[in-house]
Amino acid sequence: MSQPTAPDRKLPRGVYALAVLMFLAGGALLLASVALPVLGSAAVPWYIYLLYGGYFLVVGYGLWSGRRWAYVATLLMCAVLMFYQFQSALVLGRNALLQVLLLVAVAVYMLQPAVRAAFLRPSTPES
Repeated sequence: MSQPTAPDRKLPRGVYALAVLMFLAGGALLLASVALPVLGSAAVPWYIYLLYGGYFLVVGYGLWSGRRWAYVATLLMCAVLMFYQFQSALVLGRNALLQVLLLVAVAVYMLQPAVRAAFLRPSTPES
């Protein structure tokens, strides 16, 4: 009998936890794209929620499967969302401390040497 093959990339558990959070956020946003227009609360057009939810699902899938582009997309997403949180805090006077701390925690975790190495090492060609 042949032995089961191990996956070619071993990812830290935190990456899988982050991917699950991305899947949950994407699902919630997809649900919001359907439910909010039906309920009459259309502050944001439904297709924005649909695109945003799709983005979270795609990046979550990329993180789960260990794709390099998902690693870069996650870091860029953290940077862009931190900018908007700071802008919201300064312009609108909203408290964004918790959101900024969570985004910094995700970015710092993704920049850890073990996580970075798991995503950025060259992949072996398949035979």
